[in-house]
Amino acid sequence: MDIIQSVIANMTIILAIIGTLAFVVSVVTQVIKGVGVFSKVPTDILVFVLSIGITVAAFVAYMQYIQTSILWYMILAAIIAGFIVAFVAMYGWEKLSELWTRFGKDVK
Repeated sequence: MDIIQSVIANMTIILAIIGTLAFVVSVVTQVIKGVGVFSKVPTDILVFVLSIGITVAAFVAYMQYIQTSILWYMILAAIIAGFIVAFVAMYGWEKLSELWTRFGKDVK
């Protein structure tokens, strides 16, 4: 229960991090999608791979910064967060909000 309260208390920070990562993914995608080999790769696949890669790299960098050991399930959580970053980068916050609302009603 304590973990859930901590996540809810830090929701603003989590949303800011997701937004920042989605912005970085969008910028990197726009820069490299017309370059050489990347021009042949579908944009959605490029966004997906970049999102997971950048999210996991940012997580590992943060864990190194705070000098905390990384456990296997933390990497799994970072990969799942990468899916959320990819979704926001591809479809925007409005779609995420619609998805949350649609499935949030069923959870209650």
